Amino acid sequence: MHRRNALATLLAGLILPAATHAQNTGWAPNRPVRLIIPYPPGGGTDTLARPWAEQMRARLGQPFVIENRGGAATTIGMEAASRGTADGHTLVINADNIAYFPMLYRNLPYDLFRDLTPISYLAQTPLVAAINPNVQARSLREFVALAKQSPEKYAFANPSLGSPHHLGYELLAREAGIRLVQAEYRGGGPAMNDVLAGHVHLGVFSLGSVTQHFAAGTLRPLAVLSAQRSPAAPDVPTTAEEGLPSVVNALRFLVLAPAATPREAIAALHVATLESLRDAGLREQLTRAGFEITPSSPEEAAAMLRAEHDRWAPILPALNLNLG
Repeated sequence: MHRRNALATLLAGLILPAATHAQNTGWAPNRPVRLIIPYPPGGGTDTLARPWAEQMRARLGQPFVIENRGGAATTIGMEAASRGTADGHTLVINADNIAYFPMLYRNLPYDLFRDLTPISYLAQTPLVAAINPNVQARSLREFVALAKQSPEKYAFANPSLGSPHHLGYELLAREAGIRLVQAEYRGGGPAMNDVLAGHVHLGVFSLGSVTQHFAAGTLRPLAVLSAQRSPAAPDVPTTAEEGLPSVVNALRFLVLAPAATPREAIAALHVATLESLRDAGLREQLTRAGFEITPSSPEEAAAMLRAEHDRWAPILPALNLNLG
């Protein structure tokens, strides 16, 4: 009898969050939520998405099943999300660089502004240029000097064509007057692994994914691609301090759903997201990993996506990228 009562109490505790959200917003998930991450496992998106998903499960009473679908500059995962069930049970997390993909890629199989709708921004993290410690450079200025002396010797680990990491490198290369051999990968995890192993020399990473490698000495930071130093890595100089003030780029993550998702589902997911991002444990974990929490309303997120599209419109032609 006591065991049955204990089990009933446990089940009630699991059901209560979903029931509460249904009462407050008119909607709650009735089966596991599919959360697509359009990158392979192990990158900065995973670092953010997995603890956030656990917080969402606790509030909505259903598991968030993470599906890593990397490749094709996140197109595989984004297309899958755009065609997913439009009932609140399909979500995708990506960086807002997807806003300028229509200017980089012809014939995308999805239309970001037509096929998907934002729920909220989640967090942002600076990008940081880092090298394998075997490279004989202690600063970005020194690495630039080496790359100018031996243009074909050094290589850049490109995690995804058109990614913020890639465009951060392109800005850096243009402003510094260097050009490295590019090794292309299917996500940040594989790119990082090859820089760690010394197969490739330079990478541009989300700060949250590499702070532990800086502490261990397995990667050497050169500069954060931002106007100010990051509290998560206060000893790492900015690109401006290294003489490249226009080289500024960051990863800003948001969660989206298929465009036809009912408004009550979007509202409930937004409320749960705000509650999750207020959790002290999650905030501490993400801050320690180099993230700044940046929640928004769905309307603000849509406006920020459009602004990111417009920001890059005059820049991309000057970079002369031909990504197909």
